[in-house]
Amino acid sequence: MTAAAQHGPLGPSNPASEVGLYRVGPLVMRGDVTPKNVWTLFFVSFFGIAMMNTVGVMQPYVFNEILKIPLDEQGSLAGNLTVLQEIVALILLGPAGALSDRFGRKPIFGAGFLLLGLGYCLYPLANASWELAIFRLFIASGVSCVNVMLVAVANDYPIERSRAKMIAAVFIFNGLGIASLPRLIGGLPNRFIEMGVDEVWAGRFAFWCVTALCVTLASVLFWGLRPGAPAQLGKREPLLSTLKIGLAAGRNPRVALAYTAGLVSRADLAVVSTFLTLWLVQEGIAQGLSTGEALKKATLFYVIIQAMAVPWAPIFGWILDRVDRVAGLAGAMILAGIGYSSLGVLENPLGNGMYIAAAFVGMGEMAANISATSLIGKEAPDRGRGAVLGLYSFSGALGIMLVALIGGWLFDNWKPVGPFLLMAGANCVMFILAIITYVATRGRPATTPAPAAAEG
Repeated sequence: MTAAAQHGPLGPSNPASEVGLYRVGPLVMRGDVTPKNVWTLFFVSFFGIAMMNTVGVMQPYVFNEILKIPLDEQGSLAGNLTVLQEIVALILLGPAGALSDRFGRKPIFGAGFLLLGLGYCLYPLANASWELAIFRLFIASGVSCVNVMLVAVANDYPIERSRAKMIAAVFIFNGLGIASLPRLIGGLPNRFIEMGVDEVWAGRFAFWCVTALCVTLASVLFWGLRPGAPAQLGKREPLLSTLKIGLAAGRNPRVALAYTAGLVSRADLAVVSTFLTLWLVQEGIAQGLSTGEALKKATLFYVIIQAMAVPWAPIFGWILDRVDRVAGLAGAMILAGIGYSSLGVLENPLGNGMYIAAAFVGMGEMAANISATSLIGKEAPDRGRGAVLGLYSFSGALGIMLVALIGGWLFDNWKPVGPFLLMAGANCVMFILAIITYVATRGRPATTPAPAAAEG
């Protein structure tokens, strides 16, 4: 057997050939990956998603203390800024991945954090909402680069049989960061105020601390990531061809259900990151708290949501492996519906009842995302799989934009809990669709035949 046949394109595939390879517990790395490379990835993974979400956590402070945006305009502004960020992501996700294939992961990954840092440096200096939109472009560009590179590097480093476990490990570090860092960052303005700094400069100093952290992370990446570009594994099909394949796969009711579930499940995540702290900060101000105190209180509940989501992920994953994926989706959606509905019945969103509601929201949003992802992963055909997953990702982006626009209008023109009640209704509709699909397709083959190649 030749070395190429023994190892394959992605590295060793049998225990005899794994001698001398770096291991982290059950994870086995490729031969050209060093401990420094792996622990750099894990270190940055802890901060990565939290740094991308910081804009949603800190934005209410900018609205209230720096720009003095009227309360009845804040929801629409937050929604519009989220839509802008998602449009930039749709434009840049593909090019970011392609550039990293050509020039290597390190420069794109590092540039992502530098762009984030620049955006966070400029954001609290805005004098008008249109300036916020311009500065948000830097943050959106950084988010796009970091998002793609986290997944890409996690796939690059392990051998094939460790790939899924490696991605899970990166997600665990992501979750630990999300469950801890927002509370620390959200408390910075109030800490500076206690030191005698005025409210405007306290907010700016807090943002600039985040900028310093982003620059530090970029420096760590430039030092510790493996240099070079990975080999191309295959030729990309034309965009129109892959779109046709993805649409053709939607004739399978379960694939169509997964596309719709992707829209709702990604919107579940977006509604929390866009509107939760904004709502709770406004509520805190109405109860007589300063903006800094209200932000500190709001980030506590944001952290509780993420802290409940992290341990619930493996539990619900275990459940999904033992039931029909559509039935699992139905259970996930009703759980998410209960979580978001519970927010609407709270008399005091900053009271003790919020602890329970936040726990249900965290479990619900995680269950919805895991179940939707696992369903599309199982039902996508082998041929055209990338096209199907791409269309699934597109539906998720559409969901984020819809909840940002509609939720922002509801926030300003109905009541601040409106975006969450919107998602409660959307999840309940998905529950009904999942039940209908389960009954209609029960007993059929798990996946439909692969769609024919599109011409063009």
